Amino acid sequence: MKLKMEDNRKITKIVIGKEDELTDIVTGILDSQNERILVTFAEESDLLISPINLKVILETADERDKSIIAQIIKNPTGIRNAQLAGLTTIDNPSYPTEEMWEKEMLDRARRYNPLGKRVEKKEEVTETKEVVEPKNEFKDRINSALEKSRNNQEKEDDILITFDEDIEPLGSEEIPGDEQVNTKVHTKPVVQTGPILEKLKSILQKIKYPTKLKRLIPLLTISVFVLSLLVAFIYYNTVPFVKIRIYVEAKEVSIERTFQGDENIKSVDFENSKIPIKQEIVEKSRSTTITATGTAYRGEKAKGKVNIAYVKVGGCTGVSALNLQAGHVIVSSSSGQSFKLDAATTVDCNNISEAAVTAIEVGEEYNLSSGQHFTVQGFSSNEVYAMNSSGAFTGGSKEQYTVLSQADVNSGVEDLRKIAVEEGEQELKEKNGGWEVIVDSITSELVKSETKTDVNVGAEAKDVNLSIKTKSTATYFLKDGFDEGIANLLTTEAQQKNLFESDKNLELALGDDIEKTITVIESNKNGIKIKLVAKGSVKPKVDKENIVRELKEMSWEEGQEFLKKQVFSAKETEIVFQPQNFPTKLLHFPKRQGGILIEIKEVL
Repeated sequence: MKLKMEDNRKITKIVIGKEDELTDIVTGILDSQNERILVTFAEESDLLISPINLKVILETADERDKSIIAQIIKNPTGIRNAQLAGLTTIDNPSYPTEEMWEKEMLDRARRYNPLGKRVEKKEEVTETKEVVEPKNEFKDRINSALEKSRNNQEKEDDILITFDEDIEPLGSEEIPGDEQVNTKVHTKPVVQTGPILEKLKSILQKIKYPTKLKRLIPLLTISVFVLSLLVAFIYYNTVPFVKIRIYVEAKEVSIERTFQGDENIKSVDFENSKIPIKQEIVEKSRSTTITATGTAYRGEKAKGKVNIAYVKVGGCTGVSALNLQAGHVIVSSSSGQSFKLDAATTVDCNNISEAAVTAIEVGEEYNLSSGQHFTVQGFSSNEVYAMNSSGAFTGGSKEQYTVLSQADVNSGVEDLRKIAVEEGEQELKEKNGGWEVIVDSITSELVKSETKTDVNVGAEAKDVNLSIKTKSTATYFLKDGFDEGIANLLTTEAQQKNLFESDKNLELALGDDIEKTITVIESNKNGIKIKLVAKGSVKPKVDKENIVRELKEMSWEEGQEFLKKQVFSAKETEIVFQPQNFPTKLLHFPKRQGGILIEIKEVL
C-alpha cells in the first residue's frame, strides 16, 4: 500500500495506514525534500507494537539530517514505545508548534553528540581520618618548594608546574611511624594547567597525607592533569553545536510574450516565439415543446355608409373635384375607430357624395350609431368631412383565440441555446491529449437556418415543437514543454534584472505558484496570435551541504566572514554557538556530523 504523503512548503506529512510497512516509511523519509517530517499514525498499526521499528524510523531521519515527530492518536502503547525509542511524539491532530520543532532539533544534535549531555553526579562523601604528622624539617622543605612554584607562575589564572623525573637523595630524615624517604622536588614553568589544576592543587595542600601517599602525589597529579586534558579535548570536539539561520526573500518576476500560432509545428519554439495550435468545433442539436401564448381575433368587420362633404368657403371657381381612392381612411371624431372606403369616390366642390366604408378591424366596437362625424385622412376638417347620417354601422363582431407568437419562439430558442452552448463549451474544455484550450478563444453561435417550428408564427396553436442547432469553436495550444519553458523564461528574466543585486551568479529557484494567462489577441486570415502573461516568485538556491563543507575547513573568524556573504534578504544571517558559556577564544565550527545545523527561513 502506498503511503499518503502531503508536502507543504516546510513539512512533509507521512500518513501511516494499517497495511503500511516499515520499508514504506523509510522510503518516504528518504524521498522527502523538507527538513521536517511529521509521521502520523491515524489508524492502528503493527509498527507501534515494538519500539524497535520506531527506533529504525528515528535513525533513518537522523542519517538524513531531518527533524522528525511522531503523531500518535489514541494509542498509549504506541506513545510509550515511541518514547522508549527516543522519538518525539504528540497525541493530538494538530501540527507541532515551532517550539516542538526547535526542541526536536536540539534533541537530534544531542543524539549526534551524546557526550555533550550534562550528567549530574551525586557528590560522594568520603569520610577520612585526619592524619596528624609530627612537624619536621622534611615537611617544611616540601612546602617551601611548593610555595616557590606558586610565586613563579607567569599568569594570574594559570599554574605552571612539573616534577622532575628523578627524586634525588637529600640524606635521610626519620619520620615517626614511617620509612626513611630521600626526596628532592624541582619546579619549572613548562605546562599551562589552568584553573582546574589550581583548584586541585589547593585541595591537595589542605589535606594531610601519610608519607606513603605522598610518594604517589606526583603520579596522581599528572594522571589527573592528563585526564583533564582528555576530557577537555573530548568536550571541545563533541559538545559545541552551531546553528545557522539564513533568511531568503522571494521576489516577484513577470514576463509578457506574444506567440504566433502555427498548425504545422510539433513543439513550442521559444526562440522564434512560435507555438503549435489547432481548432476544434462542436455542434449540438436540441429540441423542446413550447406553449403558444400569443392572441388573435377573428370575426366580421362593421360596414356602413357615409356622406362626404367638400366645402370651399371662397367659392369653387377653378377648383377641381375631390378624388378619393378606395381604401382611403376616415376616422370617427368621437371614438377614434378607423374605416376604409370600399371604392373610389369623387366629391365636387361644395357638394356631398355618398360612399360605402368598412371597419379596419373586426369587432362590435366598430358598430357606430348614426349621426357620427368623421375626419378624412389628409384633409382639414373645415374643408372635407363625413357623417353617417343615413344610418348606423352594423355587422361588426369578433372572437379571441391563441396563436404562436414570435416572442414564444424567441423565448424557447434562448432556453435551448443556453443548454446547448454550455454542453458544447464544456466538451471543448475537456478535450486534451497534450493540448490545452485557450479559454477566451471559445465562441458559440446559433445556426439560424436550423431553428424550426412545426407551426408558423401567427398560426393558431397550443403546443409547438421547436428545434435548434449551436456551433462552439475553440483554439488549443500544445502544452508539452510549455510550463517548463515559462519557468526558464521567468528565471532568466530574474537573472537579467538582477533582482537580488548580487555580484555572484546566483542559482535561482522558482516557486510552484506560477500564474499564467493565455489569450488570443488576433485571429484572421493572417493567422492566430497568442499573448502570454506569466508571473511567479523566485528565490536563491542555498546549498546547505556545501556551506557546511566549507565551514568545517574554516576558522571561526573565516567562517563568520564567509557567512556574511551568504545574505539573500534584508535580514542578516544569524549564527548561534552552543553552549553559550564556551570560551570565546575557543569558538570554532564543529567538524563532526550534525555539529552544524543550517536552517533556511523564507522572509515573508
